[in-house]
Amino acid sequence: MIKLDRRNFLRGLGVSIALPAFDSLHAANEDRSSTAAKRFVCVSPNYGMNPGGFFPEQTGADYTMPHLLKSLEPHRRDLTIFTNLDHPGVGGGHGCSNTLLNGVELKDTKDRPQRLQSLDQLLAANIGQATRFPSMRLGAGGVSWSRAGITLPTDGDPARVFAKLFVDDNSKVKQQTRRFLVEDASILDVVRQDAKRLNSRLAKADQAKLDQYLTSIRGVELKLKRQSDWIDVAKPKASDAVIRGGDDDDTIVDLAYPYNTSVMYDLMVLALQTNSTNVICYGHPGGNRMFPFDGITLGYHSLTHHGKRPELLKELSIIETFYAAQLSQFLTKLKETPDSHGQSLLESTVVMFGSGMGNASAHSSRNLPIMVAGGGLKHGQHHRFERAGRDGRPLSDLYVTILQQLRIERDEFSTSTGNLNHLLT
Repeated sequence: MIKLDRRNFLRGLGVSIALPAFDSLHAANEDRSSTAAKRFVCVSPNYGMNPGGFFPEQTGADYTMPHLLKSLEPHRRDLTIFTNLDHPGVGGGHGCSNTLLNGVELKDTKDRPQRLQSLDQLLAANIGQATRFPSMRLGAGGVSWSRAGITLPTDGDPARVFAKLFVDDNSKVKQQTRRFLVEDASILDVVRQDAKRLNSRLAKADQAKLDQYLTSIRGVELKLKRQSDWIDVAKPKASDAVIRGGDDDDTIVDLAYPYNTSVMYDLMVLALQTNSTNVICYGHPGGNRMFPFDGITLGYHSLTHHGKRPELLKELSIIETFYAAQLSQFLTKLKETPDSHGQSLLESTVVMFGSGMGNASAHSSRNLPIMVAGGGLKHGQHHRFERAGRDGRPLSDLYVTILQQLRIERDEFSTSTGNLNHLLT
C-alpha cells in the first residue's frame, strides 16, 4: 500500500540539476543565430511599486521618466514600461503577489494543479536543461511554482549562493551525495511500484490524480539523474571578492538585506556569464522590516499602506527608489558584460521587473508595475492599454512574447488572449 508521507519527502527534494553543456552540441547549433535571447531574469518586489511614482503620464517614446524610476533614465532605449497589464480573475490581498508568473490563484487550480507552473519554471524546462542550474530562485520566495503546483523555495544568503555556484564539493561530500542519490532513487522506485499496484483499485477520477502523481515522480527522477551527471563536472572559478570585498582595501561587504541587494545582482551577473544558469528569479521580501535608510521611521508593510498620506509616501519612495537604482546598476553591468559569444548579456537576456500586486495600499492586483529590458526586444516606449471594466490587458500576453523571443513556440500561456509581438518584436 502506498505511504503518503513519501510524497511529502518528494516535495522536499530541492535538486536543481541538468546535463552538462557539451562543446560538440554547441558547435552543432552554431548555424542558429548567436544573437537571439537565451536567458530570462525576473526581479519582483513583493509589495509592488507605488503607482503614482511608477507609471509615466505620457505614452510613446517621449515620456517623462517618473520620479521613482529616474535612475533608469540611462537605460531608456533598452527598456519598456507598461500600464494596465494585470491577471484577469486574480483577486486582491497579499496572495496576489504569488501569482505574478502564473496568473492564477491556488484556489482555482485544484482540478489541474499543473496550471500553477510559473513562467520561469516553464523556461527552465526548455532553456535551462544544458546548465548546472535549470533555474535559480534567489531572495524572497512565492513567485516560482513547479508543474506539480508546489511553490518553490528560494535562497537569500549571498555566501551560500556563491558557494553553490563556484565552490566545488570535496571528495567526501561528493561520495555522500552519490549515496543520497542512490537512496532517493530507491525510494522513488518503491513509491512508483506501490502507486502502480494501487491503480487497479481506483475509480477513473482517482486514476487521473494518480497519473499526475506519477508524472511528478518522473520529474524528480530526471532531476536526480541530472544531479548525478553534474557531480564530477568542475564548477567555474570566480573571485570571492563579490562577497568579502577587495584585497587592497578594508571594504567589508554587508551580506544582510537590503544592503546585500547589489551583491545578489553581482552574483546573478556571474551566474549568467559563466553559463551556470539561464533562468533567475530574484524576489524582494515583503514583511514589516525596518529599512535602515535615513528618513525611514516605519516598517515596510506599514509604509505600503500609506493611504496616500504624503509623509508615508515620502518614506516609501526612499525604499522604492533604492529598488530602481539597484536594478539600473544591474542593467549597466549586464550591458558591460559579454556572454560566451562576445555579445552583451543584456542583449541576450530578457529582464523583467514586476509584481503581482498593483497597489499595496489597496491590496489591489490591478495595473501591475511591469517593465521589460534587453533580450533583443524593441524598446524605448511606454505602452498604455485600455481597461475593459475591472480588467486590463492580460499580462500573460507579454509572457507569450517572451516565450517566443526565447524560441519556445507557444501561442498561449495562462490567461493570455494573444501576444505583444506588434509592440516588442
